[in-house]
Formats: sequence, structure tokens, C-alpha cells
Amino acid sequence: MSRKKSVMIVTFISAILFCALIAAASLSPLSDTGGAANQFNSVGMWSAIGMILLLYFIPFIIYMLGVDAMRFVMAVLCGFGLLIHLSSAAFILMFSFFSDHLLSEMIFVMGISLAAAAVNVIWFVAAFRSVAEKTSANSLT
Repeated sequence: MSRKKSVMIVTFISAILFCALIAAASLSPLSDTGGAANQFNSVGMWSAIGMILLLYFIPFIIYMLGVDAMRFVMAVLCGFGLLIHLSSAAFILMFSFFSDHLLSEMIFVMGISLAAAAVNVIWFVAAFRSVAEKTSANSLT
């Protein structure tokens, strides 16, 4: 499979999981944590999903149009996403320990967050695999 096609598939999955994380968090007890928390189907939830999709697909479209250097911009954004997902999972774990809510009430949100983090790691492999393969092939000869 070509690098562009694998980057396209993994980027799409990552965007879906990030949007799912926002929706799932708005359905969980996390939506009651403060004034800035999104309620399900609110304007805030939809604007957050719209912003995420915009941040995913503008660099992605530029990359698909042939600007290969955009892969590095996408890598920085993917790194931010990885940080967001891992810190979200840690926050959910701490929130469940220090609140009246059980972890079982938020395990779905935590699972989406960890799945999105794993997909972001896979994105790095998909986007930079050919560089790693060339380096290892050169070191073997």
C-alpha cells in the first residue's frame, strides 16, 4: 500500500476517534464538571467537533495535493493529539478516583482516548515508514 493511502486511512480513523472522544465525553459524567464542559448535542460540542475536523483536514488536503512537507506539520499536530489523548486518559483515571463517579461510568471514554492514542502512534509509522525502511536497508548493506 502506498504511503499516501495509508496516511489517508489512519488520518481518517484518528479524526473519527477524536470526534468520538468529544461526543463520548459529553455523554459521560465529565460533562457535569464545569461551565466549559460540553453537553451532548450542544453548540459547544458541535463547534469542538468542527474545529477538530478543520484542524485534521486542512493539512491533510494540502498533503494529498502533493505537498509532502505537510507531513511534518501533520506530525506536529499528531504529537499534540497524542499528548491530548494520553493526558485525557490520565485525567479520567484520576477523576474517577477522586470523585463520586466510578471508573466503570467513564471506561468507554477512556477506551476511546487510549485507542486514539494508539492510532496516532500508528500514524507516525504510516507516515514515516519508508524513511525507516530505507535507513535499516542501508545499515544492513
